[in-house]
Amino acid sequence: MVTINELKTKILANKVIGETEIKQLREALHADGMIDKAKANMLFELKDAFLDKNNHSTWEPFFIDSITDFLLNDEESPGEIDEKEAKWLRAKIQHDGKLGRIDKVLLTNLKRKSINFPEMLHFKNKSILFFETILFSTRFVTFLAVIGSMLAAVTLFVTSTMQVADGLVFATDIVTGKSTDLEHLIAKFVSSVDGYLFATVLLIFSMGIYELFINKIDLVNKQKDSRPNWMVINSIDDLKSSLGKVILMILIVSFFEHSLKIKYANISDLLFLGIGILLIAAALFLTHVHGKHKKN
Repeated sequence: MVTINELKTKILANKVIGETEIKQLREALHADGMIDKAKANMLFELKDAFLDKNNHSTWEPFFIDSITDFLLNDEESPGEIDEKEAKWLRAKIQHDGKLGRIDKVLLTNLKRKSINFPEMLHFKNKSILFFETILFSTRFVTFLAVIGSMLAAVTLFVTSTMQVADGLVFATDIVTGKSTDLEHLIAKFVSSVDGYLFATVLLIFSMGIYELFINKIDLVNKQKDSRPNWMVINSIDDLKSSLGKVILMILIVSFFEHSLKIKYANISDLLFLGIGILLIAAALFLTHVHGKHKKN
């Protein structure tokens, strides 16, 4: 008796699958009493090779019955399609990117005869796939937010750097004795730090939105260990967490900036300042605890 590979080679050399070939296939497939994965793979190869050909009328029911027999009459999961079999069938059906007529008939037959029908074998029709493709493509609208945030961040970095330059110019006046307003110098530098921090927020937002909705940044993703913590963004919650930490730092810097401008006329002003400092310390402590808990 010819082997499965010899029979496959012989059939592939023909232009169609005739009645004689189907008879030989039936004898070869059931020679040892059952259809194994190698034989099932061969049937799918023949199905793909002779798709839309003028095959014998018994070829389609023979193919469907044979694959059904392979999936439902095995020893591991008789009468049902287990997860391993479902993955195999899904890969075989969708390898060419489309669901053919014979594939639909096969799935209908399996749905009717099997005890179960795994979720991964539910294929969507063309109209739904077309709509979902368009819907998924709308994510590229977020590219506007990416570009806008990036440009705003660059503008803030430049503006803050100009403030630092002004502060350096003012510092020369203090060094030369032309001015003694040290608080004004500190306020300039603190204001620039505030701008840098908000620019950082915009950068994190820009890169986070890009990674969540468009694509991973390959330059950072080449080495797993080289990826900074602020770029580990797998969801909107991760993005909010990263932004929240930077925004907290902006608020702290803003608090410090305003505390320099306040005139402490009585003891209640000092009390409010102390309460503000305690609240900032509590916020930093909670942020640290949350980060430690998330890491664990």
